[in-house]
Amino acid sequence: MADFDAQKKDLMREVRSVLDEVEDLYEKAGDNGSDQAKALKDQLRKKLGNTKSKLSELESTIADKARATAERTDELVREQPYYAMGIAAAAGFIAGILLGRCRG
Repeated sequence: MADFDAQKKDLMREVRSVLDEVEDLYEKAGDNGSDQAKALKDQLRKKLGNTKSKLSELESTIADKARATAERTDELVREQPYYAMGIAAAAGFIAGILLGRCRG
């Protein structure tokens, strides 16, 4: 989970950096010649490409972790079905009590 948090922070830092550079690039692009504007747009394109790549990696990591969690949950339910049913029944009972108190 720490690895996921570190990736999330890196991605957010990268997104902020790209947004800051976008502002700078557009401000400079209007004032400079066309060759410089093309170079600035190329820099922006590279930064956006890197950010999209990092976002894609993060999405893949999230999907993998969700899949692994679902598989493990399925294994636990199959290994101990009565335990899972007991937890579900207890959760339903507690939710019923809480809802009954709210209405009463």
